[in-house]
Amino acid sequence: MLTPSLFNGMSYAGESTVIPLKMHLYIQALAFVQGMTLRAVHEDCASRFLAEKAWEKGLRWRDGHRPALADPEWVEVNVRIPCDLADNLAEVSRRNGVGLPDVLYTMLYWYSWVLYPPLHEQERRKTKFRASKAREER
Repeated sequence: MLTPSLFNGMSYAGESTVIPLKMHLYIQALAFVQGMTLRAVHEDCASRFLAEKAWEKGLRWRDGHRPALADPEWVEVNVRIPCDLADNLAEVSRRNGVGLPDVLYTMLYWYSWVLYPPLHEQERRKTKFRASKAREER
């Protein structure tokens, strides 16, 4: 459930999810490169995810619950965002019949893999696109 708190006089709500360690480190690196705090990145991610309604465009929900075994490749992430964004994400969760941790994991996945994919993924996509174009030209 969303946990309310105050930060700089603004109401925030938080919930935790579980994501791969590499994704968490990548999101931290994105925050650094963009000159943002992790909290600001989470806020940007949530507002853009809600605005674009990525789940309506074929994005598959990710399981944001802790793996059965204590896997060191997964970390718990506390996402603290303004209450209005948190309420909207909770509504998305209810409407789609998935847990809020699932929505948060999917949101972070979308941000780090679709909006800001790692360089190796960008290269893979370019190679795949070029191969597809070459097949079409034959």
